[in-house]
Amino acid sequence: MKIAIAQMEMDIDKRVNEDMAIRLAGQAARAGADLLLYPELTLTPFFPRYPAKMLLGMGISPEAFSVGTDDPVIGRFAGAAGDNNIYLCPNFYVKEEDGRLFDRSYLFTKTGRLQGSCDMHHIFTAENFYEGDYYHPAREPYRVFPTPFGNIGIVICFDRHIPESIRACALAGASLILIPAANLSDEPLSVFRSEIIAEAYQNNVFIAMANRTGDEDGLVFAGDSIIVGPDGNVIKEAGPGEELLLCDIDTGEANRSRRQRPYIAYCVPDSGVYDYLSEEGDEVRTRPAIEDVYMAMADFDAGDPKRLTHFTKVYYYAHMMAVKEHLPLRLREITEIAAIVHDIGIHKAEQSFHTTAGSVQEKLGAPLAAKLLSDMGFESELVNRVSYLVGHHHTYNNIDGIDYQILVEADFLVNMYEDDTDQRARENVFEKIFRTETGKRLFRQLWPLE
Repeated sequence: MKIAIAQMEMDIDKRVNEDMAIRLAGQAARAGADLLLYPELTLTPFFPRYPAKMLLGMGISPEAFSVGTDDPVIGRFAGAAGDNNIYLCPNFYVKEEDGRLFDRSYLFTKTGRLQGSCDMHHIFTAENFYEGDYYHPAREPYRVFPTPFGNIGIVICFDRHIPESIRACALAGASLILIPAANLSDEPLSVFRSEIIAEAYQNNVFIAMANRTGDEDGLVFAGDSIIVGPDGNVIKEAGPGEELLLCDIDTGEANRSRRQRPYIAYCVPDSGVYDYLSEEGDEVRTRPAIEDVYMAMADFDAGDPKRLTHFTKVYYYAHMMAVKEHLPLRLREITEIAAIVHDIGIHKAEQSFHTTAGSVQEKLGAPLAAKLLSDMGFESELVNRVSYLVGHHHTYNNIDGIDYQILVEADFLVNMYEDDTDQRARENVFEKIFRTETGKRLFRQLWPLE
């Protein structure tokens, strides 16, 4: 894979940083990169340099630099990942609904889907790093994300100084570990460099660290982003200034390294020391993913290729519309899950009533969807909304919500093709039903005006 590191100098204006980060996503993609890693606090100046009391004295709240979990900026990065066909790993200061604040990195896939996120575990407090005033420690273990290029772990800035952090990701199967950082030019950079080299060697992993650069009112960030291989060799390093660092790596080398020099294999994982989520997962601590819903629905429709291919097509159209319409991530998840399970009632309708009528599907499908998702461990808020959408997806006179609208449009796109609907009927549907710009565009791509 080709990895890119955005060594950025941050502006005081959050939108300037956001626009620059999005531009770099396109630039990295055009250079052939598969993944772009950003520095710590991608959107803001390094506000933790000041004690929170100092900012409060100036009338600035400690959460002033944060974004909410449904902030449009998160959807914008998701869209940039999908638009540019590149994995993106930005780092934000995030405020949860319960008011707690986290130093959080996200991983977006090439399709624009949020694969997951990781928070900083160990919160450092010292001069220029008053992070204890701002961040809560992570509530979840270290996570490793499967990708076509190998398993990827994320360790945020100070966490890398705690050896168990890198090792926890390696024990969970990581081949590559991403580190967003904020290292100053007057810190012991040669020690930091040696530390990354040793950790990569000892744990048989690739490590890529993206650092900030620039002078923020006398606080000078060092740059010197680095990529190290599992043999401890430095593959690529950046200079002190702004730079898009590009590097080809073979993540399979991490596995070969473990066979030839199995250092990590001799580590006996103690759950009291190494807090991580393995590839096999942990049913208590792991929230189901979209892929889990897809496979559960595939099991439900097993042996019926017509239904399987139908919901697959509806799901992908819904996914594209949700991304392009910049839905907040939680709403996008609801939309995509509803698209996967929308026809769950059709088998029972056929078996019990010998019909596929939409009204019967709706009535039978809503409780089946609720049971499926509840049994998988989804929260009641999501279960209730998805089951509502399933129970109304053939009802068009009161579409209340963008998730509802997208589900209906996606279903129509597939149904009109599968049913070979005539032109007059299609145009009637287009005028009466389609409202999203993405849905209209997809419709015209299928059936241009004659």
